Amino acid sequence: MLNKISYKLVFNRACRLNQRGEGLIQIECTQQKRRIYFSTHTYVKPENFHHGSVIKTTNADSLNYVLYQMMQEIEMVELEYIKKGVEVHLPMLREAVRSHISPAAKLTDFGKQVVGQSERKNLTKLNYQTLLNNIERFRKGSLITDIDYQFLVSYDKWLRESGIAHNTRISRLRLLRALLNEAKRRDIIHINPFDRFRIQQMVSKKGFLTIEQVHKLEKLVLKGQEDKIRDAFLIGCYTGLRFSDVITLRNEHINGGWLTKKMAKTGFIVELPISELFGGKMMQLIEKYDGNIERVTKSLGSNSAVNKTLRSILDRIKADPKITFHSSRHTFATLLGQSGVQLTTIQKLLGHQKLQTTQIYSEVDRKAITNDLRKGRKRTKQ
Repeated sequence: MLNKISYKLVFNRACRLNQRGEGLIQIECTQQKRRIYFSTHTYVKPENFHHGSVIKTTNADSLNYVLYQMMQEIEMVELEYIKKGVEVHLPMLREAVRSHISPAAKLTDFGKQVVGQSERKNLTKLNYQTLLNNIERFRKGSLITDIDYQFLVSYDKWLRESGIAHNTRISRLRLLRALLNEAKRRDIIHINPFDRFRIQQMVSKKGFLTIEQVHKLEKLVLKGQEDKIRDAFLIGCYTGLRFSDVITLRNEHINGGWLTKKMAKTGFIVELPISELFGGKMMQLIEKYDGNIERVTKSLGSNSAVNKTLRSILDRIKADPKITFHSSRHTFATLLGQSGVQLTTIQKLLGHQKLQTTQIYSEVDRKAITNDLRKGRKRTKQ
């Protein structure tokens, strides 16, 4: 049974007049004895409002016309829902009116509004715009309420057949899920179809250095900026810090053989026993710069510029051409795993809140398991 919302104009519901002795006119929306109100931003004196209309003023006709137009526009939002076969509730109506987004709005329009209002990084905003353009190519003019389980299945299949990389496909599905979560939060939709649709895990394709390659890199004779970029990369290998954390690493973060820092990406605080990790190589690197690690971290430049120089350096030790600065973090995790460190310990050192994130480093998982089994066999034989 359709629970149609009823609409009417009400006056001075708060029983409070302004300094001119005027009260506010509001639009009252009622559904099953529940009510919500929208302000018309129109004030009149008590004697100028009677039975839902403005009376006894020179502009009464024009005011009534505007007020009824406002009420009709709100009702049209409800009717758009009904035409789409969506059951309408008052919270949905309130959010749709407040955000100027109706169920008949295109997903692309909603997405642009959400991204425009957010404080996300520019790169993330660009990724959202790429997603919206992609969906327009898949199914032009898709409405928010068009996105159901079958839409997701078809879109996922279309992405697969278009030949894009696995991780790119997963990234686009995750962004779409985030948009629909926002639509649900705003009561524009009741159910996020991603509640039933499973997104696959990303596949880790990050390269890493072997312990032999790390030793070769350490022994390279370099000068100037190349020397600093090599050492910055080694900081990542010795600590697992991301580029954003290496360039913001300061002397005060290091004390008593420990490195304690709030991670730029997640806000998670990591505590690293650098005097113990890899035989204290990070401490030795700090000594190279007379205890002032900022001589490295403050003068690196942009991530892209660093990666360009790093590529030239790594070519000299015949490293995997896919390796970037972020691979130092992968190297850190992989070498720890190969040395038998438990995955849960690596998780804590990396600052991962979920073990599944650490398990993306498949080399860590496999080597750690192999080492544990070998140790177990040795203990059994004794």
